[in-house]
Amino acid sequence: MRYLDVSLELPNDSNREISAVFLKKHVMQAVKKLFGAVGAKSQVDILKYNVSDRRFVLRCQSDSYVRLRAALTLASDYEGEPCVYTVHKASANLLSLAADSRTFVH
Repeated sequence: MRYLDVSLELPNDSNREISAVFLKKHVMQAVKKLFGAVGAKSQVDILKYNVSDRRFVLRCQSDSYVRLRAALTLASDYEGEPCVYTVHKASANLLSLAADSRTFVH
């Protein structure tokens, strides 16, 4: 499994609230648009979602990680509005997303 800490930015509509269901639908559409039906078979789950800043944690199989990351990078619109997905962190271990070894104080 792979885990990604991602945020969705909508420059023209920063106050828009998006539900987790619509967010997952858009992520899957981005994968399908880039990789077709084979890419759409990838299992992607939203484990955590903060509606106010549109930041979320995605889980996917290791073999579909590259496809998911590419689809997020190339996604350019959300329902006709320009959008940008920013991947803040990615890891094979969910716990690594919670901690940052660079800022850890002993």
